[in-house]
Amino acid sequence: MSTNNPFDFSKMFEQFDPSKVTEQMQSAFNVDAFKDSFNGKFDFDALKASQEKNLALLMSTNQTFADSSKALLERQAEMLKSAMTEATEAAQSLASSGSPEDVASKQGELIKQAYEKALANSTEISEMAQKTQTEISEKVSKRIEESMEEFKTTLSNIA
Repeated sequence: MSTNNPFDFSKMFEQFDPSKVTEQMQSAFNVDAFKDSFNGKFDFDALKASQEKNLALLMSTNQTFADSSKALLERQAEMLKSAMTEATEAAQSLASSGSPEDVASKQGELIKQAYEKALANSTEISEMAQKTQTEISEKVSKRIEESMEEFKTTLSNIA
C-alpha cells in the first residue's frame, strides 16, 4: 500500500516562511524605493492628489445617492398617504351614493382620477431618479476627463 497521500500539503508548505513573505510585501510597497527607480520624474504628490479627488468624488456621489434615495422614499410615503386618504374618501362617497347609476358613474370617475394620479406619480418618481442619475453621471464624466488629463501630464513628465 502506498504511503503517499495526495492531500498532504505539508511538503509544499515546508519552505513557506511567513517572515520572508512579510519582508517581500513590505519591499513591494516601499514607496521610497519605487520613487528612486523613476529618478524623480514621477510626481507622486500629483498621483496622491488625483486619488484624493477620486475619493472625494466617490463620497460626493454616495451622498447624492443617499440624499436622493431619502427624498424618493419620503415622496413615495407622501403619495401612499395621499392615496389612502383618497381611497377612504372615495369609499365614503360611494357609500353615500343613491342609485346604482350614480355609483357606477362615480366609480368610473374615481377610476379615471386614480389612473391619472398613478401615472403622474410614476412620472414624478421616474424624473426624480433620472435627475439623480444624470447628476451623478455628470460628476463621474467630469472626473474621468480630469483623470485622463492628469494621466497625460504624468506620462509626458516621465518621457
